[in-house]
Amino acid sequence: MILGIAGKACSGKNAAASLFEKKGFLSIDVDTLGHLALNEKKQDVADRFGEDLLKTDGHIDRKKLGDIVFNNRTRLNSLEEILHPVIIKMVEKIIRESDNKDILINAAILGTSGMDKLCDKVLWIESPLFMRIKRAFTRDKYKISHIFSRIRSQRDLTVQHFSTGVDIYMVRNGGSLTNLEKQIDLFLQTPENYKRV
Repeated sequence: MILGIAGKACSGKNAAASLFEKKGFLSIDVDTLGHLALNEKKQDVADRFGEDLLKTDGHIDRKKLGDIVFNNRTRLNSLEEILHPVIIKMVEKIIRESDNKDILINAAILGTSGMDKLCDKVLWIESPLFMRIKRAFTRDKYKISHIFSRIRSQRDLTVQHFSTGVDIYMVRNGGSLTNLEKQIDLFLQTPENYKRV
């Protein structure tokens, strides 16, 4: 089975992915692939958004780029046009070369990039807004302005982005890893109880 896992920033996708890894899934972290794609397409990104994004070591200043795109949907779409095709090719290559029968694609952009087409099922991780803000602030050490920019950029990110007919399921993450694991176990045993119509 190829399972896509998605949700808004700091909803608990990585925690869920680590639990699936314990259960034998090969986890593909699309955020990590995004960094590789950004490095591969850094000149295209600099050409579109400004040469001053290139640091002295030749890499893109991701913080500066984030400040540009997270406040502007048009610019974010423009960046996605550059990076998404590269990321999708990377994911397809990993799937093609893997002999693991259970694969997890961990990606906030699963629906908006079209990667849900690669999945047999999609699991959406839902988490209360205040918990997501708390995680971003305490765990990731983001500034409040950055947190709210990311939240604004994802305000339209919902299960409705998955338009390919793939079955979508939802697990609620209230912050307890034990409870999240219990829900994942139940999802694997009786997925119909978590299905979103």
